[in-house]
Amino acid sequence: MKYRHFINRFRFYSGYLLLAFYLTIGILFIFTEIWADLIPKGRALIGISLILWGILRFYVAYRRYINKALKISESSIEKKNEE
Repeated sequence: MKYRHFINRFRFYSGYLLLAFYLTIGILFIFTEIWADLIPKGRALIGISLILWGILRFYVAYRRYINKALKISESSIEKKNEE
């Protein structure tokens, strides 16, 4: 049972890391001139897209974490009631 909790929590925290990654890259695209030579136009659109994608991925990871946590707790309660 602890293994399932660990995996669920690991996936949730990896969602945090991906959110931070996409936010960082998106902010770099919008507010800096780092990729100005490579992509002269449309960097703001790419940056906003990356930020929105990161938020969407985190929301999906959060919902998955909550649903799995509920299933794990329900199964542990059922296991206790059987004993």
